Amino acid sequence: MVKCWARTLGGCSNIQSREHYLSQSLWEGNTITVKGLWEEERTIGLGSLTAKNLCRKHNEILSPLDSEAKKIFHIIGELYRLQDVRLKLKPKKFWTVKRYHVSGRLFERWAAKFIVGCFYVLGKNKHWHLTQTGPLEPPPQISEAIFGHQQFKKPMGLYLAYDVGDRHYYDDGVKLAPLFHPDDHGLVGGNLEFQGFRFLLWLAGDDLKAFNVPTPEGRIFGPDGSKLMYHPGHARFSISKILSQVLTLEW
Repeated sequence: MVKCWARTLGGCSNIQSREHYLSQSLWEGNTITVKGLWEEERTIGLGSLTAKNLCRKHNEILSPLDSEAKKIFHIIGELYRLQDVRLKLKPKKFWTVKRYHVSGRLFERWAAKFIVGCFYVLGKNKHWHLTQTGPLEPPPQISEAIFGHQQFKKPMGLYLAYDVGDRHYYDDGVKLAPLFHPDDHGLVGGNLEFQGFRFLLWLAGDDLKAFNVPTPEGRIFGPDGSKLMYHPGHARFSISKILSQVLTLEW
C-alpha cells in the first residue's frame, strides 16, 4: 500500500515516491552535515535523507517549493558573501543597495513540508497536537496549506525569531528543533535555522502569544521574552549604519 501524508487531499497515485525530506537540491556534493535532528551532528549521504511518505503525484506537485527554498538558500549565501566583502572595503557614505526578492508564501509552505517529513521519520510514538493523529496524518489544514489549496491562517505560519538589535550571523546549513505542546506533548511546530536566519513555524491553532517558546540557544520568545515577527517583510543589512542590502519576503 502506498504511504502518502497528503492522502486526505485525494488523487493519490499508486506509485510510492522516495521523498528527500531535507531538499536535496539545496546542497551540492554527495554528503551533508545535519544539525538539530539528532542529539549529535551527523555527516551522511544525501541518499539517506529520504522517506517513503508521499505518492509520486503529490511529491512532484511540491517541486516548486524545493526550487524556491534552493533559491533562498543561495541568495542568503550570496548576501553574506557580499556583506563580508564590503566590510573589508574602505568605508563609504552610501552603497549601491543590492535588493533580493523571494516568495515568503512558498518558503512558508516548504518549511511546513520539511517539518512534516522530518516528523514522519523522527516522530515515532508521537502525535500532532491539532488532531491527536500520528506523524503520517498531519492535520488537513496543514496539508491543504502546503499544497496551496488555502493559506495558513494566523496564528499558524512563519515567524522571524529576532529581537530589535539582534544581528544575523551566517551558519551554512539547516537546523530544526521540533516544538511540542506542554500539555499533551503533541507537535505544534519547530524552530528552523536556515543559513543562519532564525525562523519559527507555528502549526497549531493555539494563540502563540500565550506560550514562552525557547530556541536551541536558550532565547525565549513570548510573554516573558522577545516578540516574534509574523510574516516578516524585510531583512536589512547595513555597514556602519549605511544600508547595504535588503532581502524582501513577498506575501
